[in-house]
Amino acid sequence: MTPIRRLTAASLFALAMAALPTTLPAQQPAAPTAPKHACTKPGEHPGRLASDTQQRLWTRSVNAYLECLKKFVADEQAIAKPLIEQSKPHIDAANAAIDEYNNSSKDFREQLDKLDQ
Repeated sequence: MTPIRRLTAASLFALAMAALPTTLPAQQPAAPTAPKHACTKPGEHPGRLASDTQQRLWTRSVNAYLECLKKFVADEQAIAKPLIEQSKPHIDAANAAIDEYNNSSKDFREQLDKLDQ
């Protein structure tokens, strides 16, 4: 028997999504889409020959963009944290069952191997 790997939150989610029917009835709402940040990425650096003002403006827009991304990440992590904590008991239960499966498979294989000797 092939051992089963431990499940992570991502792999458990992927398995659950794979088990869903490929076409959903019309009355069910569409699955939520992943949010996208609204941060505006600055263009290319104006170059060495650009004025100090242009370079400062570019630096400010880069810093604002990076701060916007950091805030977006922090906000998304705050939203996801309770969901991850809520799913932890299920992930732990699945991992415990996987461990039991792997250990039992090994034990059964050893019993069969002893019979062959």
